[in-house]
Amino acid sequence: MIRPRKVAAIARFEFLNVAKRWSYLLVTFGLPLFFSALSGGLLTIQGKFLVERAERTTVYGLVDRTGLVSSEAIWTDFDGVEGSRARHAILEAELPTTGQAYLVLDAVVFARFPDEESALALLRTQRLGAVYAVAEDYLTSGAVTVFESESGPVLSVRSATVEPVLQRLLTDRLLRGRVDEAVIERVLDPMLLDRVTLAPTGEQRSTENRALELVVRTGVPFLLGVLLLTALLSASGYLVQTVALDKESKVVEVLLSSADPDELLTGKLLGLGGAGLLQFFVWAAMVVGGALTLAALVATLKVPVPWAAIAISPLFFVLGYLFIGSLMLCTGSLGSSVPESQKLTLGWAMLAVLPLMLMVILLEEPHGTVGQILTWIPFSAPLTVIVRMSIAPEGIAFHEILGALGVLLASTWLSIRFGARLFRVGLLLTGSRPSVRELLRQARLLD
Repeated sequence: MIRPRKVAAIARFEFLNVAKRWSYLLVTFGLPLFFSALSGGLLTIQGKFLVERAERTTVYGLVDRTGLVSSEAIWTDFDGVEGSRARHAILEAELPTTGQAYLVLDAVVFARFPDEESALALLRTQRLGAVYAVAEDYLTSGAVTVFESESGPVLSVRSATVEPVLQRLLTDRLLRGRVDEAVIERVLDPMLLDRVTLAPTGEQRSTENRALELVVRTGVPFLLGVLLLTALLSASGYLVQTVALDKESKVVEVLLSSADPDELLTGKLLGLGGAGLLQFFVWAAMVVGGALTLAALVATLKVPVPWAAIAISPLFFVLGYLFIGSLMLCTGSLGSSVPESQKLTLGWAMLAVLPLMLMVILLEEPHGTVGQILTWIPFSAPLTVIVRMSIAPEGIAFHEILGALGVLLASTWLSIRFGARLFRVGLLLTGSRPSVRELLRQARLLD
């Protein structure tokens, strides 16, 4: 029979013992602030870099052996914003502004060369971003050779920006003068899609709203899963460290003389688990506080937020943590040192984020066979229910939610009851390690 007063006393002692440490306070409150400042600074720097790169114009060489892009079709007008950027890019590359044919299309500058040798000479000195050579038999083969500098950037947006422009240019030159202007425009832009999503209620949402809705619905469970994994790994460190220190200092022998293994396990789980959950909720509150800056935008676009999944997540996370934490305490007590105990408990935390590993299937079929099976497994139930309620809340039955809660409650009770026997054996274990069968026998889990 578990005595609540004993459990409360052990839980209060373990909680205060951890919560008063400066390292715990630093990780709980200082680490999120440091990470927010660091990530904000890095995002600002990268944002400015990308904006600068997007506004920067690069000159590319074009060798046309077919005559599709004739000299009469080349634009040499540098008026306007694009023209001024093109002129600046030409001067920066130390290319002549006269006597050289240039084409400016959509902030892309092509310098036309009569042969590959003259263009490649400039490419070797990195005065050109790349050289595109249209083959003589382009009309039958469609071959275009791209010459790139070996010392150029490893990652480049060239294929996403320059090459579509060149493709449109060649298409325009193939059709110009042969078909009607309207046909040319339609060939260049064959579809202007206006995608509308029809909700079960009959409400219609535009593509932009649907895209943002998908980001919100998929981002919420992913973020909560990452927070759960972080909390489990962080709190398991306190669980394992405390158990290992108690074994080394022989404190457990005194504790077991005044409290049953069930009471000791439950008290440590509640006390150390409370410290871990406090840390989790502090981090979650800071994340939610930062996310509130986007609430106005989401509200104006009428994007549905999975509030039901967010509201039920604390309950599932607490139950999931108690279940996983009790298993961590039992297996962690079998280790002879802190590193060894951490290795023994790592597997339980990984099982808790199993839905993240199957996220592709859950996003495609949140209420399919995989989702329904994971809902009834105590290791994966917390995150699976949250994912299903975030993606398509109307598809998960109420009895599934209650069933998942019941499975978690029953599993937690069983893990504490049977784990307490193994916990007692593990705390008193010294010297050579017995076999697994011997451990189970001593814990009275086997006859």
